[in-house]
Amino acid sequence: MDLNLCIKGRRSVRSYLDRPVPREVIDRLLDAAVWAPSGMNGQPWRFTVIQDREVIKSLSARTAELVMKSRPLPPEMEASFKSGRDVVFYSAPLLILISVKKNPDWRTVNLLDCGLAAQNMLLAAYQEGLGSCFIGFASLLNQSPEHLARIGIPEDHELMAPLIFGYPNPNDVPEAKPRAAKVLQWI
Repeated sequence: MDLNLCIKGRRSVRSYLDRPVPREVIDRLLDAAVWAPSGMNGQPWRFTVIQDREVIKSLSARTAELVMKSRPLPPEMEASFKSGRDVVFYSAPLLILISVKKNPDWRTVNLLDCGLAAQNMLLAAYQEGLGSCFIGFASLLNQSPEHLARIGIPEDHELMAPLIFGYPNPNDVPEAKPRAAKVLQWI
C-alpha cells in the first residue's frame, strides 16, 4: 500500500467487529514496531499482547475507575464512563501495551521511542485492513501496578503506549478532519 494512502487513510477507530485478529497479522504489527527508530538504537520497548476479552474488559473497567478519580469530567463523559459499556478499549479484540523499564533519566526518550513504534504499528494495522486507536487514558494503569503485574508487566516497567486493534465496523469509521501545517517560522 502507498505510504501516503496509509498516512492519510488511517483513523482512530472506536467500533469493531466481533472478529479476532489472526496471530500472523499480530506478528506483522510487532515486526513493524521494532523497525521504528529509537534513541541510540536502544529499542527499549516491550510488548504485552492481550486477546483475552475478559482481561481487556477488566483493564478497561479499572482504567475507567482511575479516570473518574483523576479529574473532573464533563457530565456526558462521566455518564459514559459510568454506563458499564467499554468506553476505554471499545470492545476491541486486541490490546497491545507498549512498556519500558523505568529510567527517569531516559523517560522522555523512551516515551518518544514507544510513540514511534506505536505509529509504525498503527500504519501497519491500516495496511492490514485493521482499525486502531491509541488510548491515552489507559496510561493511568501505571497507578495500578497490581493490575499490570497480573498481565506480566513488572513493577519496574512503565506503560507508555496502550493500543487497540480490530476489524473496523464499516458503518462507524470516522471521516478525516481537515489538517494544516502550523509553521511557526520558516527560516
